[in-house]
Amino acid sequence: MTKIINIFKNKSRYSKSIYNKTKEILKDYGYEVSNSYNSDACLNLVIGGDGTFLNAVKNSKFSTIPFIGINTGHLGFYQEVAAENIEDFVKSFHENNYKIENLPILESRVGKSVYYSVNEVVVKSNKNQLIRLRLFIDGNFIENFSGDGLIISTPHGSTAYNLSANGAILHQSLDGFQLTPIAPVFSSLNRSLKAPIVLPKNAEVEINVSKRDSHHTVFIFDGKEFKSKSFKIRTKIADKQLKKLILNKNHYWTNIKNKLL
Repeated sequence: MTKIINIFKNKSRYSKSIYNKTKEILKDYGYEVSNSYNSDACLNLVIGGDGTFLNAVKNSKFSTIPFIGINTGHLGFYQEVAAENIEDFVKSFHENNYKIENLPILESRVGKSVYYSVNEVVVKSNKNQLIRLRLFIDGNFIENFSGDGLIISTPHGSTAYNLSANGAILHQSLDGFQLTPIAPVFSSLNRSLKAPIVLPKNAEVEINVSKRDSHHTVFIFDGKEFKSKSFKIRTKIADKQLKKLILNKNHYWTNIKNKLL
């Protein structure tokens, strides 16, 4: 196995100091650090918070090399390694004392463009206005939705925007994804989802935006907003996956307990 490790970091002073510390420890164990993406590396190491982690995945074009993070941010849900445990992490990695989980990624098609998302896809207004959407699942018409919008989230993304919209928490090892309404409107003229829908991994969601709302409706992929002349978006689980290096099998539940409850 190659001894190269890619390191991605944010620009904070704290992250820089942790980077210098990590680099020295890795060198002591015989590893070579690359500050730009190297496709021959054995690991993608991210120093920062969840935003830095998502940017690293995107900037590496959804690399098939496993990712792990050292948390120098705030919540750090993706960042398993605490700053004070860097040497323990390097030792465990060096001794192959870890496992790798394959996390699903969302693939969305808007017109001729394809977008990939780690956490979620959101369809909503950029002017805080009501939008009307036609919802299809696997080609079956479900309803004419009215409300602030819809969220399509992966299991590991279920603890982000989805959770704040009263979506369910799905364990990151599950095969599937979730559709959650944002502030649905109920009236004699409007129908809306009353609860999130958990979908199997082979399902496809299609959302059509009404023409009257198309000028203020945007598609958001992991927080990045895109406007399109196309009124339709189709989303499913992608063929590619995110490989996440896991040191502690209980890390997920520790995160839930300490950071979300």
